[in-house]
Amino acid sequence: MAQDVQTHAPAIALEISNLELGCVARGTKIATRRGEVAIEELRAGDEVVSRDHGLTPVRWIGRLFAQNVPVKVPAGAMGRRVPARDCWLSPDARLWMKGAEFEEAFTAREVLVPVKDLVGWRGISEDTAGSSEFYLFICDTPCVATVDGIHVEMRHPGRNVDLFEQLDADEMAELFPELLAMKQKTDKWRRRLDKHEAAQVVDVKKRA
Repeated sequence: MAQDVQTHAPAIALEISNLELGCVARGTKIATRRGEVAIEELRAGDEVVSRDHGLTPVRWIGRLFAQNVPVKVPAGAMGRRVPARDCWLSPDARLWMKGAEFEEAFTAREVLVPVKDLVGWRGISEDTAGSSEFYLFICDTPCVATVDGIHVEMRHPGRNVDLFEQLDADEMAELFPELLAMKQKTDKWRRRLDKHEAAQVVDVKKRA
């Protein structure tokens, strides 16, 4: 049973550089069982479309306001209709990418790339006019969700969870928040690229 939990945290703009916070901006559409839903209208208990687990329930939703500008991924930047529309993400949000061409460079076909490290490629750019109101949702396990038609990692932010205003949480997250935190820390199936490795992605894609 979902509980609509509202906190009274002040809307202070935070510096979130290098905090590994993978968030989406207000207005982003999340693919769910009931169709695409704007992130600010998502609720605990909604089942989101994930790559690994199909439909998986949202346990917790939070929001913060950042000093950092969002990174804009233009419609079609990652492929035909990917994303389906312009998409705005927090700088440390990681895009899921897959290709045989990654095998030699990263010994993995699936990689998670910080969107900030793709700025300058295919029109991806920092957007000073974009919203810096960011949202994060948490499921039982690390989740590569479909947002605006692009695949983005959603994972527990660890101790940085306290930076968020909690908007909604289900009974499990309210009673046992440590269980969600434990399950969200790792994703053994994908290579998370660091800054230097991410810089190679563009070259690898060009050679493919």
